[in-house]
Amino acid sequence: MSDVLLSIDCSNRWSCLGLAVGGKIAGERNLDLGREQAARLPLLAAELLAGHGLKVRDVACVAVTVGPGYFTGIRIGMAYAAGLAFALGVRIVPLSSLEAVLRSCPGWDCGVKAPLIAASRELAFSSVYRDGCLVLPEKERSYEELLSKLHEISSDFEMWSVKDARLFASSPREGVQYIANPSGAAHAALALERLHASIKPDELRARYLREPGLGRSL
Repeated sequence: MSDVLLSIDCSNRWSCLGLAVGGKIAGERNLDLGREQAARLPLLAAELLAGHGLKVRDVACVAVTVGPGYFTGIRIGMAYAAGLAFALGVRIVPLSSLEAVLRSCPGWDCGVKAPLIAASRELAFSSVYRDGCLVLPEKERSYEELLSKLHEISSDFEMWSVKDARLFASSPREGVQYIANPSGAAHAALALERLHASIKPDELRARYLREPGLGRSL
């Protein structure tokens, strides 16, 4: 088949896979795999495809989140996506990890929303969207800095994240709402919108926004 898209997101605690066939969302797999991401990702992709009568060789386009987010998870997702795209001779759609978080939020395209991914105990990667459009670029920010920026934009806003004990662990987290289940299907829908931005596998680059730490990874 020439119209099968597989999306991959390993940029936070969850591993999310989305499948689109013929320009329509067909399925998803969303699991909190923790340190098992690298071992289980290829199997999960094969299972998702098999559930719709497809094989890995049927994939015509791959989408993957490139950051910011968990350093190890980003590497795992990108390595698998690039390897798959190279092997199949197909293109890759790079996606923002924060925009992927946004797309899992209820009413993602209404109002002012700030998607978050934990960066450390004090900081989080964040951006701000108004009605689905980016109004504050991605950056590593403290809770206080983000709150100040949000108040400059609007008095009515929401902050959203995947549940993560490290998120602003040393700061107050009032106002942060948590996504019960991140959606691979939502990521696949985003990828369909960004097909025009597809690239060759050897052009894929991570967007970490910071140097990876030398200690224990997130």
